[in-house]
Amino acid sequence: MISSTTPHSEARDTIPAGLETQGEALSRGQDLTIGIDVGGTKILAAVVDRHNRILGRAKIATPAAQGETALLAAIVGCLEEALREAHTNIEQVESIGVGCPGPLDTKAGVVLSSANLNVQHFPLGPELARVTGRPVLLENDVRMGGYGELKLGAGRDYDDLLIVFVGTGIGGCLVLDGQVRSGATGNAGEIGHTPIKPGGAKCGCGNRGCLEAYASRSAISRRIVKQIRRGQPSILRAKLAKLDQPARLKSKDIQAAFELNDPVVREAVERSAHRLGLALGGMINVLAPQRVILGGGIVEALGESYIDLVRASARRQAIADPAAVVEIVASQLGDDAGALGAALWSREHQHRHAPPASNFPVTEQPAFIEP
Repeated sequence: MISSTTPHSEARDTIPAGLETQGEALSRGQDLTIGIDVGGTKILAAVVDRHNRILGRAKIATPAAQGETALLAAIVGCLEEALREAHTNIEQVESIGVGCPGPLDTKAGVVLSSANLNVQHFPLGPELARVTGRPVLLENDVRMGGYGELKLGAGRDYDDLLIVFVGTGIGGCLVLDGQVRSGATGNAGEIGHTPIKPGGAKCGCGNRGCLEAYASRSAISRRIVKQIRRGQPSILRAKLAKLDQPARLKSKDIQAAFELNDPVVREAVERSAHRLGLALGGMINVLAPQRVILGGGIVEALGESYIDLVRASARRQAIADPAAVVEIVASQLGDDAGALGAALWSREHQHRHAPPASNFPVTEQPAFIEP
């Protein structure tokens, strides 16, 4: 439950060097915000001070198939754990920023739908504001990760960027003239739903042939499972036999097999990188950004080996950049990009925070929430 009282002290397994304790932070009058990164696989929450230092973080699995109430409860539970890690409480928090897959109605704080979350027209921003008593700003998860990279990571000192995260799905963030652009619809950057094969594989969004259906971690996992079931030899065969949902291999499993030159995994990864590179090459032809920044679980796990494959494919497609002026690089903030970006965005756009909900039909109270 969210409480206004100071939580009990808990010993932390590790305290990252340079992070201040609650007492140090509050004694210096620091403004705290919370950034929450909601993904199809995990939720990460971070308590961030005004110098963009993370004082406490927490990460839990996303109950992606369980609906709105379970998702809200998980977010609140993750938020509470981050507060305990920071040895502070909700009263010290000025605002909360949430990055979530969309499409979204960011003005109302509503998740309209999501290919990787089982929600429809879910007023996540107002509901979280109601539960916490703090203003909440909802934005696209990849846009928040991109904002983090723009301000604090690989995008610093650049004005024109295309930032793409490859994880459960694929999302993009467009930066032009130093500003994150959401376009007339408020949802610009959805590169994962660019069609690359008419009538092709079905995507989680309901359409067919989307880039996400061919190049995401989910797509890589499906390809690996398909090839193993066809009798192709792989060191992941035993691993898959133990999984309830074989198509949900973790990035670290894919990484380990890739580094051992497993032929099935290498083929699936190379196929993903090729498709992603084709899409990025097309985007380079249209947008001509200074940098393309790649992040997300797959990129973090596979590193430069994967980026090299993507880069080679993109270069062949980017006919408008014959001198290879556009850089294609890895993100710098890793797992923290989305949470840091959401916290920073929340602090800088407080006038846009969602008000508390008044009529959201919660059929059962989330377990973490005090009535």
